[in-house]
Amino acid sequence: MPFPVNVFANADDFGYSASVNKAILFCFENEYINSATLLTNTPGFEEAVQITRDNQCVKNIGIHINLAEGKPLTNLGEAFLNADGCFSLQKTGKASGFFTKAEKLALVKEISAQINKGLSQGIAITHIDSHYHLHTLPGLFNLFLHAAGQFKLKMRLAQTYREGSYLKFWYRQYINSRITARKLNYSDRFESVNHFLSRGLFYNGEQKTEVMLHPDFDPAGTLTDHFDAETMVSWLNYLKQLHKG
Repeated sequence: MPFPVNVFANADDFGYSASVNKAILFCFENEYINSATLLTNTPGFEEAVQITRDNQCVKNIGIHINLAEGKPLTNLGEAFLNADGCFSLQKTGKASGFFTKAEKLALVKEISAQINKGLSQGIAITHIDSHYHLHTLPGLFNLFLHAAGQFKLKMRLAQTYREGSYLKFWYRQYINSRITARKLNYSDRFESVNHFLSRGLFYNGEQKTEVMLHPDFDPAGTLTDHFDAETMVSWLNYLKQLHKG
């Protein structure tokens, strides 16, 4: 069920769990997606790597850098962790968070470790993004931009459509201009499935658009999006319409 060649349908959270891995493979096999990003500090990482090695349809694999949950790969220190030694999203995900030089160095080391863990598996890594879009935050953006340049990887843009605050939209335009100026952008646009579909987009010239999904199987065995179930329903309906056309 192919879709326009200028669309990257990316599955986030590859490696999160066995059910997510199974769902992402299913989506690749059925051409519901053509890209995915891999978590390297979660229980399903090794299985996701093996799935990638064993299945030629699994392609365009990136690293889904995770500073939001689970344990870090490096000795990050307590500044970003909870009492259990896992990432605290409250500490890393503050929109206005700015960090000391030592904290930035620790975060750079962790980001690099997660990328290197993916690269060490012999997988052709193409791009990076982040769990909960932390790479777009003011205190973290430059660290991710540096990592993308250092490892010569493409990077997910911030959302490219206006939603609510004009200030947020301006900020996202600004950081996206910095990504594209270095030719590190993975696409020309980054949109939610719902916004992508709201524009009635079947083909958009030469612009490349990335849309994001979170495939999983629910307890009944139905393919879903574990972040927003309606997203998967809408995406599959869109693909059916394309196939009929």
